[in-house]
Amino acid sequence: MSDTDGGWFDEPNQVIIWERPVIVYTYIKPDKFVEHLSQLREFLHRMGRETNQGEIAVEFDGQFYRITQYDALQEAENDSSNQNQ
Repeated sequence: MSDTDGGWFDEPNQVIIWERPVIVYTYIKPDKFVEHLSQLREFLHRMGRETNQGEIAVEFDGQFYRITQYDALQEAENDSSNQNQ
């Protein structure tokens, strides 16, 4: 697989930031994938939120999905993180 270049627009500074994003390819079992879709969604939102990403992109079955607004922390996550402090 070849290297990939990607860019994102930094609005406050009005410049395009070029970088080399990490792309992950995987083969899946469709029935298991659908069974765990809500967990994948939760993970993608958490990853975007916790790593301060402007966008998380996912391609599946020829469709390209862009996540730019992340779900708020779940109450259970808040409770468990408070216990670990």
